[in-house]
Amino acid sequence: MLRRITSLIAATVLAVVTSVTVAATPAMAGENAMAWTYYGGTARGQAVWYHDGDSLKVCDMSADSRGIRGVVYSYNSSGGFWENEFSVTDSNSSDGCKYGSENVPDGRKVEVVVYQYWGDSTCCAESSFGVA
Repeated sequence: MLRRITSLIAATVLAVVTSVTVAATPAMAGENAMAWTYYGGTARGQAVWYHDGDSLKVCDMSADSRGIRGVVYSYNSSGGFWENEFSVTDSNSSDGCKYGSENVPDGRKVEVVVYQYWGDSTCCAESSFGVA
């Protein structure tokens, strides 16, 4: 009887430790990312990645004839390369931010890049990292 109780206690402890370990795995948790683009010391725009919903918010914050573009890349570890997932453009500072969303595989490292553009020119790219 004592041996049966000891086995039952050991099995219960193992089940609890296993469930806590699985629940605490960091790869399961996503992480947001935010990048700002500046010109002349002034913030001109931002891109914010929200892991919950795989969405990107891009905001043009300056009436300077430049638009703001945010791009989401994800790291494909099985292939060993970065994939361009999607982009969002906001070309007018007076009409609010723009949003976009595409499914990015859970657990992938993402890089959010934000930059200014006008015509065929670009400048002032910045980036930030998160997790899908």
